[in-house]
Amino acid sequence: MASESARPVLLELAVANALASQVFERELVRAGYPFTHVGTLKLIEIHGPITPKDLEAETGIAKTTLRGRVQGLQRRGLVQRVPNEADRRSYFLEVTPEGTKFLEAMEPILDAAEKAIEGELGVALEEYRGPLERLRKANRALLSRD
Repeated sequence: MASESARPVLLELAVANALASQVFERELVRAGYPFTHVGTLKLIEIHGPITPKDLEAETGIAKTTLRGRVQGLQRRGLVQRVPNEADRRSYFLEVTPEGTKFLEAMEPILDAAEKAIEGELGVALEEYRGPLERLRKANRALLSRD
């Protein structure tokens, strides 16, 4: 059996991301919430109002996948479309008051998931923020060159 250090770093990153998402989803279920794309909703809140194209660039999620997530958030009344006065062919996405309440309810659940991970890890997740932000920006720069 190959050692864990022989695994490519990008594979480790992908697996760690998938597992962290599962930890958060488990906390959602424990709190009685259905699975919702909380990360997408939070990014709309942070960057909104935002166009779907800009949201695609921000998340790195494929257009068709992102469209399905946004439509689900719209159906739940958490996100709404707002006309783009500068470009009538486009529109903005923004979080509704119901979406804001939902995100507020998610804070303690997210905190619980982070604390559980930190307990296993032995260090605060905040220590990873700088390297993760640099990694995100580097990947976005690489993808924007095409």
